[in-house]
Amino acid sequence: MRTSLFVPRSSFLHSLDPRTKLLALAIACTGLLLFDDPLLLLWPALGLLVASALGRVFRRFLAGFLVLGAFGMLAFLLWPLFLTLRGQGGPAAWIYGAGIGMRLTEILLAGFLLMLTTGNEEVLAALARMGLPFPIVFSFGLTFRLLPSLLVTAGHVVEAQRLRGLKFDEGGLVTRARRYVPLLVPILACSLRTARQMSWALEAKGFGPSTRPEEPDSLRAGSAGSSSGRVPYIALRMRARDWAVLAGAAALLGVAVWARFHGIGIVAAAHVF
Repeated sequence: MRTSLFVPRSSFLHSLDPRTKLLALAIACTGLLLFDDPLLLLWPALGLLVASALGRVFRRFLAGFLVLGAFGMLAFLLWPLFLTLRGQGGPAAWIYGAGIGMRLTEILLAGFLLMLTTGNEEVLAALARMGLPFPIVFSFGLTFRLLPSLLVTAGHVVEAQRLRGLKFDEGGLVTRARRYVPLLVPILACSLRTARQMSWALEAKGFGPSTRPEEPDSLRAGSAGSSSGRVPYIALRMRARDWAVLAGAAALLGVAVWARFHGIGIVAAAHVF
């Protein structure tokens, strides 16, 4: 069972420090939130494609686009409806909906690209080094591992129903969707059972929100190490390429803020609101 989306490769993106990738993701999402013009948002989409090629995960990235693009398409369809109900319909509403859909898809794809090029352990080590409390970092780690487990459980339930003669690929779209609804009950039951077993395991180990680990003797004696008592096995080190990427991302964010204040990239919103 795979517990991560990470694809091991030897590439430029893989070689970056995970803190660099996390900060670059935050900067990218902030920049995307500034615009809603679909024409301008084509450039970040092109940048994501280039980044996936640099990370040698282009095919998996395109596969993720087919899945995550559904959320953008849903936003594209719902926003014009919402604006029409408010009396602000017309072509401008569809342009605005397209921009919102593209923005949502690109934010999701940026996070997906991070997970393709960064292991779970690297992300958790980066969050810990960035000052997050250990219980929060541990919760993130459980989330990263439970989501793939949930998908595997759903696949097992679907295969079990296929063996019992349930046809998922027959009938219309509504009929097929109805066949998947009863599967939510066993999937939810398995998820709750897994969560309960996980809580028992954590309680048995004395883990809680206020847990403070005991400090090893070597650290009490003044040896080099983490002041919290935990010594991560992943060594993180910022290199010149990391600082260059962060500087470039910050420069692009500065250009985005300048463009936003000068009315660039908000043409659709100007006509809708």
